[in-house]
Amino acid sequence: MGPVILAIALLAFIVWQVGRRRGRKLVRVFQRSGSSDKTTQRIPPRLTKELDRLTRDRRLSERLVERIAFNHPDKSRRWCVEKAIYDLQRDRRS
Repeated sequence: MGPVILAIALLAFIVWQVGRRRGRKLVRVFQRSGSSDKTTQRIPPRLTKELDRLTRDRRLSERLVERIAFNHPDKSRRWCVEKAIYDLQRDRRS
């Protein structure tokens, strides 16, 4: 009986880990009170492609946008993506 329970627990852990990794969204939407219309705004694909081209890493792009959104909660998601692109281009010029 003991090995069966251990096997079920191990299987449940593996399924949970796989589901957790698949469930991570590359594009996260912040839920702030009173600003849901700004955070759920659709970002044009050309902007996300441009940001990904500059960073060469989708996860890094998302972290940059999340950090900017955290520092500027009153701004829209699109503005945050545009600022990330601007900051990367500015930093590469100097």
